[in-house]
Amino acid sequence: MYPLINLKSKIYINYYYIKNKGKKSILIYTDSRGFEITQIKNRKTPFSSYVNYFIKNFHCEVVICPEKHTTIFDFLYYLKKSNRKYDFIVSHVGVVDFSPRPQNDVKMILRKKRNKIVSVFDYSFYSSISEERLHNENYMGKPTSSILDNQQHLRAIAEKFNKIENLIWVSCNPVDLNWKGNYFRERPKNINMVNEKSKFLIKLINEKCEIINLTQMNQHEIHMYTCDNIHFTKEGMNLLENKIKELNILKA
Repeated sequence: MYPLINLKSKIYINYYYIKNKGKKSILIYTDSRGFEITQIKNRKTPFSSYVNYFIKNFHCEVVICPEKHTTIFDFLYYLKKSNRKYDFIVSHVGVVDFSPRPQNDVKMILRKKRNKIVSVFDYSFYSSISEERLHNENYMGKPTSSILDNQQHLRAIAEKFNKIENLIWVSCNPVDLNWKGNYFRERPKNINMVNEKSKFLIKLINEKCEIINLTQMNQHEIHMYTCDNIHFTKEGMNLLENKIKELNILKA
């Protein structure tokens, strides 16, 4: 079923990409938060997503969750290899990089991303983020760590972001640890470091970049705009669409 869904999505995106040639060009690069997760027909597609508006109204290149763990490094590497000029770029990544997860998972992800990280940064940076740093909290009985673990790593990311022309970055949001939504597990007790790292990165990003800042969402908004503390409901997708549409960069 997935091949048919992906084919339909590709045809749909390419149709509007050709139709809207001559309009403002946009790259939208998202992790799994860029698609609606509750229905198989929407998996890794722009259907029922905020992305759909931009496909229909701009010359839009779309990359939705290209890998199981879509990271900031995947985005930066794609941009480097693409070597294209866009009128603006929506980057909706970070939750995988910031989140606490079992240590072995972090090691596995880093091994898979090694070549991209070295290409975008260098081997010394890869070595730095590969150093073993454990959080105090365990998850499912296993020690946890994060891909981007400290402020030095976030400063390096901010330096890259600050060099991207017309970047729009969508931040992460806080998590209500007393609410699972439709997620079947508890979240790690230290999951809100995702939001704290988002806040820190926002402080480092310069004024040339636009930020969709979700870090101040309250409990009511978390329940309204997300289905599981992370992924977006229909209301959440509408919120993102409207926040991006309101930016001056789109109106210029």
